[in-house]
Amino acid sequence: MLVSRFLIAPIKRLLQGVGFRQGYTARESPEWDFVRDVMARYHFTLGARRWLEESINLHVDDLTTVGGGGYWSPGKREVRLFTAQHEAAVHELAHAWWHYRRESRKDEMIEATVRLSAEADPRYGDMAKLAFGYVHGIPEQPWEGLLVTRNDWEMFAGLASGTMGDMRRVPEYVRDLFAGLFEMPV
Repeated sequence: MLVSRFLIAPIKRLLQGVGFRQGYTARESPEWDFVRDVMARYHFTLGARRWLEESINLHVDDLTTVGGGGYWSPGKREVRLFTAQHEAAVHELAHAWWHYRRESRKDEMIEATVRLSAEADPRYGDMAKLAFGYVHGIPEQPWEGLLVTRNDWEMFAGLASGTMGDMRRVPEYVRDLFAGLFEMPV
């Protein structure tokens, strides 16, 4: 009996570290309610929603603010969001999705981003501008861009949050990389 009393606090800390909150199961929490709303609102496929719920842990530091920021921690399989900003949620969920699918497609992601950076079709102007910065950098900041380090994972997550899942905002050669994560236009 005495030993079990000493184990309660460490077990609670462990459970909280993987998204468990007292009174909720790991997937029944205000954090998951927020993320489910984001996924429904921003065109995540049903399969992606299900996979993300079953495959990742989630932690949101503050659901009452929307300042942004977060990260994907592959070792913990955790999306950590600092606030309830939708753009950050889309971005970090895209990181989690891409992490397990990128190996065979990372060069294709880089090539599509380079191609998009030179896209002349005005329907894709905003995303072409975003891709241009990823490829060529932003000298005013100064930032060298993502191509220099072949950073396909930030290209993927950046275009995911840049479009907020609306695949009408990118050409088909980019859409193909997001198949399974986002619903495709008809």
